[in-house]
Amino acid sequence: MTYDLLNTFKKYFEDDKVVVDTYELAEGYYYVFDDSNKFEKLQVSKNGEIDNYELEKYIKIRDFYSRYMDSNKALDTNYKEEIGKNIYSMMKKICSNNIYTLFFKNKSVLGLCNKDSQKDAVPLEVFQNGIKKYYQSLMNLGNSKKEEILVKEKYKQEEINKNTERMIKLFRKVYEDLKDEDMPKETWIKIFMKKDIEEYIRVANIYINVKLFNTNDSNVEFNNIVYGANNYNYGLNSKKTYLELKATPYKIGSYISIDNIKILNKMYIWLYNNSSNKNILKLPLDWNFYGTPKDEETILNKNTYLLKVIGNNGRASIVDYRYISNYNTKIREFTCKDFLGKEQAIVFNTENIYELNWYTNNIWFAENEKSTRNYIRDSYYDYDLKVSKSMLSNWKKEILREYKDLFIELFEQEDEFNFMNKIDKMAIEIVENMYIDNLKQNKKYTYNPRKAFNLWIAYKEYFNKEGVDEGMKINNLQEQCQKIVKEEGKIETDEQYYFLAGQVAYYLLNQSKAEKLTQDVTEPFVKANTVKKLKLELEFLYQKYSYDIYLKFPKFNNILSQLLLQEPEGKIKDNKDILLAGLLSSNLFYEKQEKLNNGGNENE
Repeated sequence: MTYDLLNTFKKYFEDDKVVVDTYELAEGYYYVFDDSNKFEKLQVSKNGEIDNYELEKYIKIRDFYSRYMDSNKALDTNYKEEIGKNIYSMMKKICSNNIYTLFFKNKSVLGLCNKDSQKDAVPLEVFQNGIKKYYQSLMNLGNSKKEEILVKEKYKQEEINKNTERMIKLFRKVYEDLKDEDMPKETWIKIFMKKDIEEYIRVANIYINVKLFNTNDSNVEFNNIVYGANNYNYGLNSKKTYLELKATPYKIGSYISIDNIKILNKMYIWLYNNSSNKNILKLPLDWNFYGTPKDEETILNKNTYLLKVIGNNGRASIVDYRYISNYNTKIREFTCKDFLGKEQAIVFNTENIYELNWYTNNIWFAENEKSTRNYIRDSYYDYDLKVSKSMLSNWKKEILREYKDLFIELFEQEDEFNFMNKIDKMAIEIVENMYIDNLKQNKKYTYNPRKAFNLWIAYKEYFNKEGVDEGMKINNLQEQCQKIVKEEGKIETDEQYYFLAGQVAYYLLNQSKAEKLTQDVTEPFVKANTVKKLKLELEFLYQKYSYDIYLKFPKFNNILSQLLLQEPEGKIKDNKDILLAGLLSSNLFYEKQEKLNNGGNENE
């Protein structure tokens, strides 16, 4: 993945323009001090509003070069001081990287945060001592043997001393200016000394070169090129250089040159700023990185990378990476019919993969067909945050958790292979549980499970490589079984057996006088996995609800007797679609004149 992205997009990141142009300032207060220690002040609000665009332009590029890479790459400010019974620590409270800037949050300093956010705050004097520690750490950059080959220059002691004293004075000025300000506890406060951008880049590179690699303990030099452990999407550390990764798809880390990791660093900054809040980032191979693609038309018919990027500890992390040749949202026409109805009317059709995604979501998972929540898409990468805590039934959550990768492949890569290998197992779980939920809620109609069943059959028909007409198969079976019931005929095939078993079960379940059918009544039959279990549940239902049917309804008696006496050759697991079709189809044991509210399926 790393070298795929590098080789494809390297040219866009050889300089800093693309990254800087898309860089945004965080909410907070920004101070620029001139040589006489007079300042200009910029406030960036939560909604991104800026009150001085010229000053913002000046600050933005310097802010970009002055930020630390992430909290694990913060300069050592581990100064501690005991005052009374309290021990105050400056650990990771300063987040800048050079002698001309000081970045921190108001929650770190007593007097700049309210009482509710004083847990980690330190007194003014302690913070000033932490600034001294910060400058000592800047002086130490590049001093170790492994770091010497990474830096062309280091800080001089005189410039460290000079800027340490000055920064403490500037910090005190900012403190006095903000101490009466009512600020949220996560407000940034950033101090800049006025210098040319070339000087900012010079001092930033001292820090950046030392911190680019994951650890400098493994650095090697070959043909005058420095190589080190990759710091992006890898979980290495200095003690376990080849630590197996648990949080990424990759098993081991890799070495990367200093030039390539500089480019990779800028690429990941761009990803963090532009895509960490997107569900999936789609980047065509010719993308220029000025923003992200705004719509699907931008990437149609192009070779495209699909990336899931998350923000992690202030930096980007790619948690999923896929490649699609000739990306397209247009598919051959997908048609879903009412396969259980006599006319097999079309209920949905589309030529767009995302319309199919939405329809599948609304039929199989959402509360209704007009839902605005796409749980399928939420499950791809944000299951724990968006799906597990939702109001969905537990069985729906579990299906989304188990099969989310199949949905990604189907709807984002248009690869149906794994989806179709699992569709019967998945769809059976969906239809069964919907039916059980309906009965437990005393909903004797079968609208929802029937629609779920139809979508299942539509997928099987759409991707059928054997040319089987699933709709015709069900229609012929309905006609055969109707004739058997009407003429009190004989069950001759396994398909007739299982279809009629579903018909009998539906009829028996609807004889209940109870306000609600309990789970111990409905679930054992619906989820029966052997013929023996199926027969036992049919007998149980018959004895529990309909002991007098035998005398009143000879047609029903004929079918039930055959079901209990015959032994089909095919197993239930291979005929579950037929059993469920019988359960959900218009019931053959209801007389034509009976109205829907008095029994029978909705399509009677």
